Amino acid sequence: MNILITGASGFLGKTLVKELQKSDLGIVVVGRSLEKLETAFGSEIVKKETDYSLGSLSVLIRGVDVVVHLASQLMTRHTDPLKISDFYENLQVVENLMIACQKNSVKQFINTSSISVYHLGKNLSETDFLAPSNIYGVSKASIDSYLAYFQNKTKTNIVSLRLARLYGAGEREGLMFTDFINKATRKQPLTVFGKGKSTIDYIYVKDIVDVFQIILSNSLIRGFYNVGTGKSYSIQQIAEEIAEIFETKIQYIEDKPDGVLGSEMNVSKIYEQLGWKAKWGLKDSVLDIKKIFENE
Repeated sequence: MNILITGASGFLGKTLVKELQKSDLGIVVVGRSLEKLETAFGSEIVKKETDYSLGSLSVLIRGVDVVVHLASQLMTRHTDPLKISDFYENLQVVENLMIACQKNSVKQFINTSSISVYHLGKNLSETDFLAPSNIYGVSKASIDSYLAYFQNKTKTNIVSLRLARLYGAGEREGLMFTDFINKATRKQPLTVFGKGKSTIDYIYVKDIVDVFQIILSNSLIRGFYNVGTGKSYSIQQIAEEIAEIFETKIQYIEDKPDGVLGSEMNVSKIYEQLGWKAKWGLKDSVLDIKKIFENE
């Protein structure tokens, strides 16, 4: 089976490709920068440059059985919370990919969506009305709506994975978990605002890779799935676990406000239909991250 992966040089992409290399799958990774792909992967991986135009993708997808779409413009602290136009490119790329898949009779398209398509709350399920919690979520919800429409019009089996907040060794800088780990490896105190009572529904990157392997084993799988642990961790819990394992301290900045209570997804559908549930708890995942840093 031949697989094309977009955004493979990102955090999730590199982790996924590393694991898929152990199989007999034919893997092609694509991205805007061939140099970036060359840096991320060895010579055994086929690498192709693309501008994500319909013409380019229609050629690259020839002979491909499954497309895994990881590429995405992400939200940053500088993103205007009212401008969907910042994410127009995400919508255009998905449109081009889907039309190219349809032209080339691709069996399956796997999209990465986000918990941010939902409002803030608990027990959020795939049947809930989508009320995004931020402008990035609006773009992801728009893509999910388009994919649902496209599924009704074509034979390509479409899967969209609504991921909880991803974490792991090698995640991009500027995120809280990454900041904690970086400080912990240097034995610096972890900075927590308020009492650390705000919460996040986290999922370890290796759990996500397991989900992809299940789906790639059956090209008939289709549908929208929440992918998370079904619970959230407080910032305090996360900081305490990291501080204990890396033997460092926590500094509470109590004159700063706590953040909001994050969403929690209901993950019963993916367990009932695909037999998947998260294996990595907070402690085990932090121990695994520590081992990765020690072996670098």
